[in-house]
Amino acid sequence: MIRHGKLAALVTSAAAAAALLTLGAAPQAGAADLPLGVTFYTGSDRTGTAMSADLDEVGVCQELSAPALSYLAISQRNVDVFFNPDCQTGAPGQSGDLYYRTGTFNGGDFPYPALSFRVHADAN
Repeated sequence: MIRHGKLAALVTSAAAAAALLTLGAAPQAGAADLPLGVTFYTGSDRTGTAMSADLDEVGVCQELSAPALSYLAISQRNVDVFFNPDCQTGAPGQSGDLYYRTGTFNGGDFPYPALSFRVHADAN
C-alpha cells in the first residue's frame, strides 16, 4: 500500500518527467526564424530594413538599395561587401584594398556603411 505522501510525490515526479519530455521534443525557438541566404540590414545588430542579396548573380557587382550597417549570412556562398559604389575597394570615398567578406554562417556589423557587394561562386 502506498501512502498518500508517497503517491503525491510519485504523481508529481511523473508529471515533471512528462513535461520535460514534451519540452525536449519541441522545436528550438528562433531556429526557423533565421532567413537563409545573405541579408543586409540598414541598422546595426541586424535591425532596420532587411535587404536580401541575390545569390544567383555570381560575380556581378550589385548595389544595395540603402546603406547597410549589418548582415546575417546563412548560405553556401561568400559575399564580398564594399563601402563604395560599384564594388570599389577602400574606405568610404577613398581608394585602397579594404572590403569585407561575409563568410557563410555568421553575422555582424560592418565597420562602415556597405554600399555594394559581389557574390562568389562557392564558399572560397
